[in-house]
Amino acid sequence: MATNAKKPFETLAIRYNTGDMTAVFFVDEALGQCIDPVGDTLAWGEFLVYGISGSDEEIDGISEGDFSSAIQIGSILGCHIPSALITDLGYDTYQICDDSHGDLEAMYSVLQEYKDDYWEYDDDIYYIHEIELYDDYQDMGYEKLILLQLPTIIVKMLHVFPTLLVYYPLPKVRKRQKRDLEAEAILMHRLEYNMQTILNTKRDDNIILFPPMCEVPDREINRVLGRRNPGNTVPEAHRNQALYDLYKSAGFKEIGKTGWLCKPIASIYTKDGMNR
Repeated sequence: MATNAKKPFETLAIRYNTGDMTAVFFVDEALGQCIDPVGDTLAWGEFLVYGISGSDEEIDGISEGDFSSAIQIGSILGCHIPSALITDLGYDTYQICDDSHGDLEAMYSVLQEYKDDYWEYDDDIYYIHEIELYDDYQDMGYEKLILLQLPTIIVKMLHVFPTLLVYYPLPKVRKRQKRDLEAEAILMHRLEYNMQTILNTKRDDNIILFPPMCEVPDREINRVLGRRNPGNTVPEAHRNQALYDLYKSAGFKEIGKTGWLCKPIASIYTKDGMNR
């Protein structure tokens, strides 16, 4: 990716767009009862990226929350997944990701499938959903700088310790599979039939009764539910090579041939790493 364009800013400032965060408790509520496994463990958020002159006065103003002289040049949207915390709370990280977002389900499916080969850390993950720079500020080297500094941004803003950054560059060509509405309707009917059979209190057992010829392949269920199938890969012809090159130049590596990129960052937080 070209980086020879003249940079209008030599200094960037990052602001975290938190929105409203509240915690409400009832007097007679049991401890931990108000925890929402998805909403309270996964932290989606947006970092706003600004360009500034870098003068002492402007930096002092930004430190006090005054961004009036700064120019927003883009944003970073992502999600922090505290795997260890989710496990400690008694939940399954994959299920939490599946319940939250299709991209998170696909991400964790890949990490589980390739854990022995690519994933050495079990603690926290930061999923990069999108790094967007406005057109006037692309191809100037800002993207790579943000990627290299993202671990520090996360620590400074979120005060958490992710050990793995993960990103999925969308393929250039995405084949849109024709939906078989009749097949989907039959499948959903079967799932509903099975659930109603389980919940039928008039029965003396919990046996699921299938109509004849009703076996549903896992791949078909995953397709309808929007889940990733194990072994899925991205053909070379469909890859956005410019994005792959950018992320790999910042230390990311591909997980198998899945198209997913990851970067273990635990070493950055060591004393030696900080002083490099």
